[in-house]
Amino acid sequence: MTKIVKVFKAVQNNWKKSVFICAVASYGLRYAADKYNSFQLMRQYCEEALQYGEMPVMNGSRPRQITVILNPVANKRKSRKNFDKYCAPLLYLAGISVNVIQTEFEGQARGLVESLDGVVDAIVVAGGDGTVSEAVTGLLRRADGDLAVQRKFPIGVLPLGHTNTVAKSLFFDSDKVKMMAEATMAIIKEITKPIDVIKIEVLETEDERPGKPVYCLGGIQWGAYRDANAKKDKFWYWGMLRSYVTYIFMGLKSEESGVSWQCKGHLSYIVPCKGCSRCVQADESDKSRHRWWHVFVSRQPTEPVAEDYSKVVNEHCGTKLEKDILTVDLSLTTANVSPNCIRDGDPHIKVAIGPSSVSFIDFVTEGWRRVNGKAPRSETVLNARELEIRPVLKNNSESSALYMKVWSSKALLPSYTSFNYPNRIISSFVT
Repeated sequence: MTKIVKVFKAVQNNWKKSVFICAVASYGLRYAADKYNSFQLMRQYCEEALQYGEMPVMNGSRPRQITVILNPVANKRKSRKNFDKYCAPLLYLAGISVNVIQTEFEGQARGLVESLDGVVDAIVVAGGDGTVSEAVTGLLRRADGDLAVQRKFPIGVLPLGHTNTVAKSLFFDSDKVKMMAEATMAIIKEITKPIDVIKIEVLETEDERPGKPVYCLGGIQWGAYRDANAKKDKFWYWGMLRSYVTYIFMGLKSEESGVSWQCKGHLSYIVPCKGCSRCVQADESDKSRHRWWHVFVSRQPTEPVAEDYSKVVNEHCGTKLEKDILTVDLSLTTANVSPNCIRDGDPHIKVAIGPSSVSFIDFVTEGWRRVNGKAPRSETVLNARELEIRPVLKNNSESSALYMKVWSSKALLPSYTSFNYPNRIISSFVT
C-alpha cells in the first residue's frame, strides 16, 4: 500500500512529466496497434492474391502484362514507398508481369499513354488526381482513341497521391492501407466499371488557335474556396491544423491573398437529353460483319439490342440556354465524386453556383465543412450536357484567353473509360 501511495505522490509532484510520458506511451501503443493491424490486413490480401497466382496458365498464353505509371513525387514523395509496400507485392503474388515507369516531369504520363503499344493488357496509374487526369488525356488523345482502344486499355488507379477523388468514390474507405490494397485487388480481379469523363477545350479566337483538349474525371472549380485550398501548404508550420487555419487567414480578404472573391462571367449550356433522333445515332458496325456463310453456323450469343431512338423526338434537344454568373464559388463535377460513382440520371455535368458574396464567418464555416468531407453548399445547381464559360475581367472586358468549352457528349458516355472496381460491390451497381 505504501508503494502505491508513493507512486501517486510522485505523479502529483511531477505531473508535467507524467502527462508527457502518458502521451508518448499512448501514441506508441496506438502506432504499434496500427502497424499490427496493417500487417494482418496485408497478410489476408497476400493470401488472396496468391490464389490468383497459383491458377494454371493455358498452353500458348502469356501472363497478364500491365504498365504502372508511377508519380514518385506524389503525396510528398511517399508514393514509391507505399507502392513497394502495399501494392507491388500483391501484383507479383498474382503472377502479373509488371512494368513500372516513373514520371520525371509534369505531363510525361500523358505522353507515355499516347505512345503505348498494344502488348499491354492494362494501364495502372499510381498517383493522385493530376496523374490520373494526364493518363486519361493521353488515352483519349491517341490517334486510335476510339471505343475499342479504351476497352483494350482499362485504367487501374492506385490512390497514392495527396488527392484521390475517383479512388475515394470507388473504394470509399478511410483506412489508407485498405484502400490501396482494395484498389490493387480490383486490378488483379480484372473487374471494371465505366465512368464519366469531362472534355475541356479552349475556344478558338482570332489571334490564337485552340490547343488540344484536356480530359478530367472529377471536375473543375473556380473561386475563393479553390484558391484557399491551393494555398494551404503555405501554413505547413500549423501541422494538422493548417487546413483550418488557411480559411481564417484567407478569409481576411487582403489584396495580397490572391483569392478570387468575384467570379464573373457568362455561361451558355445545353441541358442533357435522354436520347432522341438528334443526338443518338445507331451503330451500323455490327451489320457489316455479317457474311453469307453465317447462315450455316450456329449463332453466338449477342449483346442486348440497344434502344432505337430514331423515332424519339425531343424539340428541346440542343437548345442553348444563357446565364450570367457572379459568385465566389463555381464548380463543374461529374458523378465520379459521388459514392460508388453512381450517376443520377443521364450523363451530365453538375454546375454548382455559390453565393455572390460571403462574410468572414460564413467563409470559414463553409471551408471547415469541406475540410471535414461534407458536400459543398450552393445556391443554384444546373445539369448540362455541354457548356461554355466566358469569364469577365474587372474592367468588364471578356478575356478571350480564358474562353473555355466543356463537353459531356461523347466524353461523358459511360462506356468511354473503364476503371477497376472493387469486387465486393460490383454485382450491385454495374450495369
